[in-house]
Amino acid sequence: MNASLGIRRANLAETVIQELSARIDNGIWGPGQKLPSEQELCKEFGVSRPVVREAVASLRLGGRLVARQGVGVFVVEQDVKRIGFAIDTVVDDVRAAAQILELRLGVEVESVARAAERRSPTSMAQITEALDRFSALSDASLEEEARADFEFHLAIARATNNPHFTQLLEALGPDIILDLNLKHSQVHGKNRQAHIKKIAREHGAILSAITMGDVTGARTALRKHLEESLSRYQRLLDSKA
Repeated sequence: MNASLGIRRANLAETVIQELSARIDNGIWGPGQKLPSEQELCKEFGVSRPVVREAVASLRLGGRLVARQGVGVFVVEQDVKRIGFAIDTVVDDVRAAAQILELRLGVEVESVARAAERRSPTSMAQITEALDRFSALSDASLEEEARADFEFHLAIARATNNPHFTQLLEALGPDIILDLNLKHSQVHGKNRQAHIKKIAREHGAILSAITMGDVTGARTALRKHLEESLSRYQRLLDSKA
């Protein structure tokens, strides 16, 4: 997928996200109510299935929708609890992000290994598409950068062919995006595009190892990618101690 197509699809997905959110906010779809089918939403909004899937995935990550396998997608009940952390101060933000990264290392290093073993043409296309979408970012908001970054890691989880990896990452999605927002917010001005390119290169190294079925290489590339941020957070915490 080329860069211009990736940007256009991201814009369409954002439009669908806003409309779906408005319907939930306005009570058109109440708690526990099932959304129209993918096909119906595509027809109504005049967009492709990947656009609808991306919009729905974003709202699932935000804790507004929940998918029930074989049944459909529903508005989250008001009393549904998600995995989360209480965030009060800047120091707590850094500490919580570091804690999330420690958990991600345990989960995603194994996830990427299973993806390298079990990759399929479909899952490889999805990971590549997520990388292309992230690489095509230009003048994006922090939220857009964080969501695109997360979608790459979520595509890897899906490639494991083990739904528990995917479900765990989705449950942790808002907290992982906290970490990614913090990560991307530390780079400003002219350095932002270089920052995007650096992360894209790291994602590319991970994708390359998965493509070759290199389990050890995939683990190494993913660990290096996450541990750099973890080390930076630890230095920040040490400096404030």
